[in-house]
Amino acid sequence: MSTSVQRVQRMLAMVPYLQSNAGIPVTEVADAFGVSVAQVTKDLSLLMMTGVGEYHGDLIDIDVGALEEDGVVFLRDADFMTRPLAFSAREASALIVALRTLRDTATGDQLPAVDGALAKLEGEVGALAPVDVRLPPVDSRIKDTVLSAHAHGHRLHIVYATESRDRTTSRDVDPHKVFTARGQLYVSGWCHLAEDTRTFRLDRITEATELDTPVAIRPSEASATVEAVFVPGPETPHAVLELSPEARWLIDEYGAEVIEERPDGSARIRLYGTDLAWLRRLVLRHATTVRVIEPTSLREDVSAQARAALDAYTGIVID
Repeated sequence: MSTSVQRVQRMLAMVPYLQSNAGIPVTEVADAFGVSVAQVTKDLSLLMMTGVGEYHGDLIDIDVGALEEDGVVFLRDADFMTRPLAFSAREASALIVALRTLRDTATGDQLPAVDGALAKLEGEVGALAPVDVRLPPVDSRIKDTVLSAHAHGHRLHIVYATESRDRTTSRDVDPHKVFTARGQLYVSGWCHLAEDTRTFRLDRITEATELDTPVAIRPSEASATVEAVFVPGPETPHAVLELSPEARWLIDEYGAEVIEERPDGSARIRLYGTDLAWLRRLVLRHATTVRVIEPTSLREDVSAQARAALDAYTGIVID
């Protein structure tokens, strides 16, 4: 069982326990649940952000002064935990749609739980939500292999195709997370080919094999963990770039928007980034195959950085 699941179960049990033992020393709470005082304090801090709303009385309240000064726990405003949940038609419909989406990515022993929750919600609402969820088709064997490898902590060997399917790569991946975003099913993990964290769409995996090798790089050890697919907004920094044919792989790697395709294989794209500094680094790394069209400020910045790098070699004599 994962640590996060254990924590949720502990916190659910902690609420009625604290309601029945007002003013109990935090050390006794830690002993009762088999964790450290520091962990109980973290759990209580999270409980204070839990409730049915966002205002006073809607959230669980902990007497912070009593906890910090006297080491005892007083918990209030948790009565909603014992009351049956009541959903509006809109809330129930949203949950039904979410569960239908989850069902398309579930497998094995997850399916009965999802189906049971769906049946109960649809029965209470009295009518089916007027939405049909259809995710892009994914080979069931590939999905089951990816989910199995993730569940067992095994490395994956995959063959991955670009969007146009004209280029494939073979990779070994230590899976960290399987998730749905923007209507697509993804697996993220440490890619041993790229030596970095990468995210892969399951519908673009043409072959998948669960290896006996345990994952070597876990999320806490990776340089970065992908929690979600990057979704640009209206204020997200971006650049229009000219790509030579050799750099077309950047389109698929970063989900770039193609503005113009050329017969010779070159392309003009719009690429979004977390900031202009990230875009500048990317262009400089691929200086011979990528050229900035706009914004002007980025083009000038890249030119200045490249010129400064070249100037650093001026006057150096190599024997």
